[in-house]
Formats: sequence, structure tokens, C-alpha cells
Amino acid sequence: MGWYLVSLKAFIEVIRKLLDEGIKFTIIGDTVILLNTKSEDVGEDIDIFVESPSILENENFYEEIVEKNNWLYGHTWLNTPRITAIINNEEVNLDLYDNLYDFYIPESFIKNAQRIDINGLRIRAINIEQYLVLKSYSGKEEDMLKLKEILVILKRNKIKIDENKIVEAARELGEESTIIRRLKEIGYLR
Repeated sequence: MGWYLVSLKAFIEVIRKLLDEGIKFTIIGDTVILLNTKSEDVGEDIDIFVESPSILENENFYEEIVEKNNWLYGHTWLNTPRITAIINNEEVNLDLYDNLYDFYIPESFIKNAQRIDINGLRIRAINIEQYLVLKSYSGKEEDMLKLKEILVILKRNKIKIDENKIVEAARELGEESTIIRRLKEIGYLR
């Protein structure tokens, strides 16, 4: 397979197909940053928090979509569905998530998701501050390095971070002091 980035064009096409199938979801991964910086690529894969139909109770529904479109079906590290959509000879990996085991997205993050318009396609994504809190919460070295890279991207794109939104999101997720300390060390907070 190799490392590659998904083009915005392929992303729009596959997201439109999911919406046409009646799937209700919110973008939660690195794509949040790339959409907010108006990047022409949206990362290596697309992390999606599925609201309905449930990926845990309706896996057959997602398998049927894959079959209908001649895509590939697999599983994420959490054993939730991973769809590899083939769009114009481009692979788009969609990792579908729900609150399961140690993976948790507060309901308020989903309920208050921002709406982003991309070439006439309106999608929902958590806000940047919520994304930063989720990355910081994990505490994994790779996530801390990613947060440092993202800080550079946000500064380059002159995107301001709302410290109050970070504190609020950290409070909602729990482990507020740890999250705040990590984000201060990286340079997100004063």
C-alpha cells in the first residue's frame, strides 16, 4: 500500500456517498485540522464517529455498502469497521468509530460539532480545540509529536486557538489537569 495522502476531491466523493446512504457521522481525526486549514489533501485516513446507524449493531449495513461499491472491508485496531473506498484509482480509508473500550468521544463534542462547507458539501467535524484535547488525552508519544506538528501548521495558517474551549473540552473529557499540562508544555496554552 505505502504512505499516501487522500485528495480533497476523493474525500468529497466518498463522504457524499456515505451521506447518500443515510449515515450520520462526525469527522474526528487529523482530517479536522486539514479541513480547517483548507488543505488540498485530508490525511492518510479519515476517522469518523458514526452516530447512526450503529456500527456495532448494524455491521451488515456497512458490509452491504462496501459490496455495492466494490470497496474493501476490514477492521480498525478497535475491531470497528474500516472501509477502503476506491475513488478514481485512489484509496480512501475510512475508520468508523463508536464509544468502545478505551475509545471515548464525549457526546457534547458530537452534539456541538462545527459544520464545514467544502465545495457545497456540508459535513460535521469536531472543533480544533476538541481535537487537540483528544490527542493530548491519549498521551502517546506519537500523538504528542503530532500535536507539535499541528501547532506549526496552525501558526502558519494563522488559526487562533480558543484557550477557553480547550479548558472546557478537557473538563468534559476528564483528566483536565493532565491534558492542560501537556498542551501547555507543547505551547498551545499560556
